[in-house]
Amino acid sequence: MKKIKIAFLAPEFIPTWGGVGIYSYNLIKELAKYDELEIHLITPKRGKDYNKEEILSRFDKKIFIHNLTQAKDTFFYNLKFQLALFFKFHELNKRYGFDIVHSAGLVHMPDIFLKIFNKINCPSVVTVHTTLDSQSKKSGKKSTIKSGLFGAPVEFLTKVSYPYIKLMEKIYICKETNFICVSEYITKSIPETKNNLVINNGINTSDFFKKNIRSSEEFVSIKRSKVPVILYSGRLLYLKGLYTYIEAIKKVLETRKALFVFAGAGDIHKWKNLMKDVSKENYCFLGSVDHNMMPYLYSISDCFVLPSLTESFPLTVLEAMASKLPVIASNVGGIPEIIDNRKTGILVEPENIKMLAASIIEILDDKNYAKSLGEAAQIKAAKFFDAELMAKKTKELYYELIGK
Repeated sequence: MKKIKIAFLAPEFIPTWGGVGIYSYNLIKELAKYDELEIHLITPKRGKDYNKEEILSRFDKKIFIHNLTQAKDTFFYNLKFQLALFFKFHELNKRYGFDIVHSAGLVHMPDIFLKIFNKINCPSVVTVHTTLDSQSKKSGKKSTIKSGLFGAPVEFLTKVSYPYIKLMEKIYICKETNFICVSEYITKSIPETKNNLVINNGINTSDFFKKNIRSSEEFVSIKRSKVPVILYSGRLLYLKGLYTYIEAIKKVLETRKALFVFAGAGDIHKWKNLMKDVSKENYCFLGSVDHNMMPYLYSISDCFVLPSLTESFPLTVLEAMASKLPVIASNVGGIPEIIDNRKTGILVEPENIKMLAASIIEILDDKNYAKSLGEAAQIKAAKFFDAELMAKKTKELYYELIGK
C-alpha cells in the first residue's frame, strides 16, 4: 500500500515548545500510529542539548525529522525558518514526493514564501490557533499603564512590525485554501475563507490521570505545602491577564491562605515586582517547566487559573481538566467551548479582579464543589478532547484533500 507522505511544518517543537509545539507533538504522536501515513516533520533544532535520536525514540522512530535552522526564543527565528524552508523544500519534495503540506500554525506562516511563489505542487492545509489581530488585542489600557508593563520584547516587536506581518498574513490566507480551526471562535476570525474545518485541540488525556503519574523529586516545597496550591501555567505575558490575577491574589490573601504557583517563561523579575506586597511564602515563580513534568505539577495542585484576555482553545485548560482540577478561566475566545460554566469549571469576565478573587475563594472554601468540578472536567476532557480523536479527524481530512 502506497503511504500518504505528509510534510508537517512545525516552527515550534520539543524540547522547547509553546502551544503550537504541544499541538504538533500531540498530533504527530497519534498520526504516527497510522501505518498508511508517513510523517516528515520539518522543524528547527531547539535548545543547546538537542538530541534528534531521543526525540525520534518518543515516536518509536516512525517519523522522519528534518532540521533546517537553529531556533531561539526571539522575534526573528521564525523568519530564518521561513527562508530556510523556501530554499530547501524543493530538494526535500523531490526526494520524498510529499502528498500534503500541513503547516502547524497560521501566525508562524512557515511556508509563506513557498505560497507567494507557488512552489507547493500538492494540497496544503494550515491549522489556525490564533490570528495576528487576536494576539495583538489591546485591552485594559489603564491596567497596562498602572502596572508599568508594556509587554515582553516579542509582544513589543510584534506591535512595531504589525503592518508588515498583517500584510503577509493577508497574503497567506489568500494563497491557502484549506484551514483547520481549533475552535468555532477561530472560524469567525477568518470570515473571508471557505474551507474551514473545526478540529479541536487534543491532548493525551491519560498522561494526566493520577494513576499514570510517577512521583518526582521536583517541586518538593510545593508538594509539601500545607495550604492549597493554585497553579497558573503559561508564558508570563500581559495578554495572559497576569496583572488582573496578581491583584486578585492580593485580595484572596487578605482572608485566605494559599500558595500561588506560576509555571512559565518570561520576565520573572518584572512580575515579582508587582508581588512586593505579598509574602514570599504565598507565591513562587518556577520559570519554564519541562512539559514532561507538567502532569506531576498538576497532580500536586488544587486548582488551576487562566485569567487571559484572549485565548483560542488553550491546551493548559485541557490538561488541567484531564488532571481532575477545578479550573477558573476567563470567558473569552474558545474557552466557553471547553468549559460549561459552573459544571466543568468556572468562567470569569476578563480583567474583573473582584470576580476572579471571589471564584478562587469559593474553590478554597467549598472542597466538595471543587471536587465535583474536577471530576466532571476530567470526564469531559477524556470524551471530547483526546488527541486520538483530533488525529482521527485530521487523517480523514488528509484523505479528503487527496481525493480533491
